[in-house]
Amino acid sequence: MPRRRRTEKAIPHAEIADGLMAYLTDEPIPDLDSETKFAIILLEAGDCEALREVWNRARGEVLGAWLKDHPGTRPAVWWRFDAPRQPMGRWPDCFWDGRLCEPRGFISGAGCDASLISAYMPSFAFGLPACWAGYEEENPPTFESQASCLQRYGLLTAGEKKVLTADDYSAVEALSAECEVLSTSEKWVRERIPAARRTMGFHDVEQAQPY
Repeated sequence: MPRRRRTEKAIPHAEIADGLMAYLTDEPIPDLDSETKFAIILLEAGDCEALREVWNRARGEVLGAWLKDHPGTRPAVWWRFDAPRQPMGRWPDCFWDGRLCEPRGFISGAGCDASLISAYMPSFAFGLPACWAGYEEENPPTFESQASCLQRYGLLTAGEKKVLTADDYSAVEALSAECEVLSTSEKWVRERIPAARRTMGFHDVEQAQPY
C-alpha cells in the first residue's frame, strides 16, 4: 500500500514580511525601517485595495494571535476593513458613502465630530472620530469600549465572552486633545455645534445626555 506523502502546513506569515505583520498587529515600526514604511505608503495609496488584499491573506493568523492577548478589542486594520459599515445614503453623493465604519457609541463630552459642521471628511481610528470640533480638556468626548461595541454587533467570539468582565464592557475611552481641528474660539464653530449634537442624539452642547 503506497505511503502518503507528508506535506508541510501553509504558513501565511511566510508570504508577508515581518515589518508588514508588525503593522497589521499595531506594533511600532522602527524609525530606521524605511523599507517597511515605504511598503505601507504603497499599500495605503489610492483606495487601499492593496492593503485590503494583504489583510485578507493575513486576517486569520493575525486575529488568532491577537484575541489571545487582547480579548474584546481588534487591531486598527480590522476596524478599517471588517468593522460594521455605515449604511448607504448616510453621506449621499460622497465617494465614501457606505464605506466608513460605524463609530463606537458616543457617551458624553463637549463638542462633536468635525465632519458634522465643516467640510472635513469623516475619518475614524479604532471606531473613534479622528477630527473633533469643540474639544474641552475638562469635559473630553468619551466613547464606549471596544468590547461593548463588539458585543452590540454580536462580533465577540465564544472565547472572548468567557474571559471578558463587566468592567470591560462598562469601560469608556476618551479622545485625546490632539483630535481637535476646530475650536470654539471661532464663533461659527460655537454656533453649529448644538445642531450637530442634536443629530447625535444629545440635547445641547452643555448637557451631554442622550434622548
